[in-house]
Amino acid sequence: MTMLRAGTRLRCAIAIAPVLLAALVALAGCGGEERGPVLSGGKEVKSWVAELHNPKAQVRRQAVLKLGNAGDSDPAVLPALAEALLDLDAVVRRDAIRAVAKLTLPSALIKERLQIMSRSDRDTVARDLAAKALAHFGGGE
Repeated sequence: MTMLRAGTRLRCAIAIAPVLLAALVALAGCGGEERGPVLSGGKEVKSWVAELHNPKAQVRRQAVLKLGNAGDSDPAVLPALAEALLDLDAVVRRDAIRAVAKLTLPSALIKERLQIMSRSDRDTVARDLAAKALAHFGGGE
């Protein structure tokens, strides 16, 4: 009787094995799914990048804040924030510095621009913020 039960169990296991294997393969693929675009403030990052060219400073400022919230999650954020550090409007530059300070790993270009801003930005608040951001990243003078 025990041989009969062992044989039945073996046949059962063999019959179930392909189903279990298919389930494991399907589950393994779940982690590699393609994700959609990165969103910040309900819009795609590329929309906020485009807003940096808006003639209205308030629109550019909002774009900088949203890009700062997106952080390192999208590769388009770093060059966009590096560009925003050069904005003609002091408030936009200040917010760009605050946004950059949220980054985990700023680019060399961003650090270079912060260095220049900390020494020579015409806005004293922006100069101070740039110096603090550099110190935060370990690049202060």
